[in-house]
Amino acid sequence: MDTKQRILSIALKHFANKGYDNTSLEEVAKELNITKPALYYHFRNKKEIYNQIFISHFKGLAFKNELKDYIYTMGEFFLQNPYMAKLFAKELACEMEHLEVDTIKIVSKTLRSLIEILSETDINPFFIQTLIISSFTTYANTLKVREKISDIVNNPKLLIDFHIIEEIYTTISLYIKAHK
Repeated sequence: MDTKQRILSIALKHFANKGYDNTSLEEVAKELNITKPALYYHFRNKKEIYNQIFISHFKGLAFKNELKDYIYTMGEFFLQNPYMAKLFAKELACEMEHLEVDTIKIVSKTLRSLIEILSETDINPFFIQTLIISSFTTYANTLKVREKISDIVNNPKLLIDFHIIEEIYTTISLYIKAHK
């Protein structure tokens, strides 16, 4: 992994755990065992690092023109990138205030794909995307919460691992079918 990718990887972890405003580039540099000026050799500023994290993750996403592929691709993306799931949820909560317009264009290709997939329905693609993304990000971000609640309510079913991708696909497929 080259230096730029290492910076993005460590910065992602920090941004996901602390948010944009509370992440210190000094801490990122320290974990990388480099100086803060070395970060600026590769990136102009904190905002560029932050935006490059989103660009590098979302740029490679590709979808076939079918709902199942879309849901499986998004599910695997978030489940294989738990820090990205956490960071994306944080960024949505603050209305993408830290993302540049060009970054938002890349991230929004997910919605453009879903618009095409749902083009023959009257269903609002943003609603479906919200269901998909919030389900995956919530699932990826709540393991510790589910463990705590499971103990409190004495229900081990909360911890049973289930195929979240298939559950979301089935639920949304049934919703779409019911609204045709």
